[in-house]
Parts: sequence; C-alpha cells; structure tokens
Amino acid sequence: MTNTLITVTTRPCFHCGREGEVTVSSAGLVAYNSGKHVQDAFPELDKTIREQIISGTHPKCWDDMFAFDEDAPEDDGEAE
Repeated sequence: MTNTLITVTTRPCFHCGREGEVTVSSAGLVAYNSGKHVQDAFPELDKTIREQIISGTHPKCWDDMFAFDEDAPEDDGEAE
C-alpha cells in the first residue's frame, strides 16, 4: 500500500462548533481506525493536531479555552 496523504474531516469542535480538516498519512489512518492510539498512529503530527483528531477541538480553540490569564490572581493552594 502506498503511503499517501489524506485530508479527513474532524468532528465539530467543542468550542466553536465547526468541523475541521486534518491531513494525515493513509498508513496512520488505517492504524488509527484499527484501534492504535492516536500518538502511535500519527507520531509525526503535533499533539495539538492529534487532539483535533480525537476531540475535534481546533488548536486555536484549545488555546482560547485554556489560555493563561496573566492578570488573574495566583492560586497559592491555601483554602480561604
């Protein structure tokens, strides 16, 4: 089997509700669809793209949801 690149549509993003597209290798897609963990099927992809394959969450949306607010007070772990 030739290892070609395939563009797949990802599920709707939890944050923005839009689907996305990710380009993956055909061999990786077969491995993933056969039950391999995403990090084993697509080791060449950045972890943010692998997350998009799993959950549909776009890298920018992930950053928006979990951005560090520099103006927020720090939690020192002490109960008030």
